[in-house]
Amino acid sequence: MRKKRIVFVCTGNTCRSPMAEKILKQKLKLAGIEEYTVLSAGLSPVAGEKMSKNSFEALKKLGYKPYGFKSRPLTRELLERADLVVCMTTAHKNWLHGYSNVLTVAEITGGNDISDPYGGDLAVYMETSRQLEDACNIILKKILTLKGED
Repeated sequence: MRKKRIVFVCTGNTCRSPMAEKILKQKLKLAGIEEYTVLSAGLSPVAGEKMSKNSFEALKKLGYKPYGFKSRPLTRELLERADLVVCMTTAHKNWLHGYSNVLTVAEITGGNDISDPYGGDLAVYMETSRQLEDACNIILKKILTLKGED
């Protein structure tokens, strides 16, 4: 059976989308859900970059394991093979118009877009990571509901 793919997307793939990737991966693992692959990508990243220092530190403070991350561009193949592409903002989704598998965090959660913390201090990144954690909790709940475990 092919694993379902969830791809988080932001601009540079060093702040928001890698935090979301690491958070959801750990939540799925703790829930014993193995049939999903979670990735992240950027619309205009420098491929192979590490996660930003403040993203890394924010995740560590919240108890996540942010190790081993390298940024990647969102390719047509990644986009087309994904079951769900989760954009941080409406602007990101607009770049990807025409794909039915693309939603924003706001569309999934009923909340707001996730603002770019780039250039902010650790407190700004902590707030972003908490917003992403909330979003990932909602995504996890939806996955559990689909599996009939909720």
